[in-house]
Amino acid sequence: MKKAREPVYLDSQDTWPAEKLRRLQFRKLKRMLGHAYQNLPFYRRRFEASHFHPDSVKSLQDLLRVPIFTKRDLLREIKEKGSFSVGTETFDGGERAVLCMTSGTLGTSFLYWPTKWRSIRGGSLARAYWWGGLRSGMRMLMAAPAWHSLAVQETEVVQKIGATCVIPWGTFLPRFSGNFLDTMIEVRPDFVSIFLPMFYALLAECRRRKMSLARAFQGVKYILVGGAPMTPRTREKLKEETGVVDIFEGLGNPEGLTAMECSFHRGHHIFLDCCHVEIVDPQTHEPLPAGKRGTVVITSLIPYGSVYIRYDTEDLGEILPERCSCGRTWPLLEVYDRQANIVRVAGKELVPYDARLCVDEVPELIGIPFAVIREERATAYLRLLIQKPPTGELDPIGTQLRDRVQERLQIEVRVDWTEELPERWKGVAVIEEKDWGAPHV
Repeated sequence: MKKAREPVYLDSQDTWPAEKLRRLQFRKLKRMLGHAYQNLPFYRRRFEASHFHPDSVKSLQDLLRVPIFTKRDLLREIKEKGSFSVGTETFDGGERAVLCMTSGTLGTSFLYWPTKWRSIRGGSLARAYWWGGLRSGMRMLMAAPAWHSLAVQETEVVQKIGATCVIPWGTFLPRFSGNFLDTMIEVRPDFVSIFLPMFYALLAECRRRKMSLARAFQGVKYILVGGAPMTPRTREKLKEETGVVDIFEGLGNPEGLTAMECSFHRGHHIFLDCCHVEIVDPQTHEPLPAGKRGTVVITSLIPYGSVYIRYDTEDLGEILPERCSCGRTWPLLEVYDRQANIVRVAGKELVPYDARLCVDEVPELIGIPFAVIREERATAYLRLLIQKPPTGELDPIGTQLRDRVQERLQIEVRVDWTEELPERWKGVAVIEEKDWGAPHV
């Protein structure tokens, strides 16, 4: 592995002592809890039902007495009230604000982001993008469409850093990868912000056009990906093929989570200035120690707009026990996938990232689109749907993959090869067996 660059800090806050960061976070948490109790009916009801009062909070551990809630709870409130305003929003008179959608398999809710929220979150996120190489005067190509909460934040980022922004026509869905590639070739940005499924679709579009990645990414210095984890092997191979200085991975959600890699790529530093992160057992909600996978629960520390306190993101992640060699004191987080994408095979709980680690150990398959097919009945093997690579014989490639899965996961794997991942499943991590078809004999 190539040696990481020497760390470059934005300011002294990057390396504040851990205790100083905890004190900052605790002050913000106390302020948020008091604000929620006094001004937000959704939380006041929940606090009182649990016999909790913000004045009783003496440490971060006391937050465990606050009940966790989920998106289902929000959707239930929306249905009962007949309104997207459910008592989690801080309204500030006639201040200008943006409404964003947050959708998914459960349904749609809305997020209210006034100017104050956007300024604070955008300022914090600007630090993350600065870590990722964005500098004043650079041109950034942005994948998030205007209605997406990331677009709201990224416009603040480019203004604070002094960059300019280019947005291609379409959305971040992989079917618009051709438009994205055309825009890259035309404007030659310095910095690309893109969701990982779209990034893979962009690579596939280059292969379809028989265009080298070096040509497609000519002029690009840094790439920031989000939306799914990238394996170390993929990063190194794509850095070499695209010719960029580095590829960074960001973590976040519109409810408040912000975490970002540094150039050492040892995990994602949690931005303690705007969010508090816990890992809890999915069933008992008991806190889990560093190094143990569980449900990611977040608390926003920005008392403006839509407020989320102990929100179950339904993501699977872990706090990493080690400190980063970069010298930053912000703790490290990994998020692997949605809980809904867990596949149970041979008594193990796996997510597509576990399979991706194995797939990317086969050189011909690095960055190749694939999905996990979830069988209707319990099985002793993992079943993958993989797009045929442009080079190499399938039989030896399949043998290598089976060996890697057996070695890393101690299970068998069966592979369905496809000429191209069907359009409606591009960017989809798990496909139900009934939707794909009966097993091949």
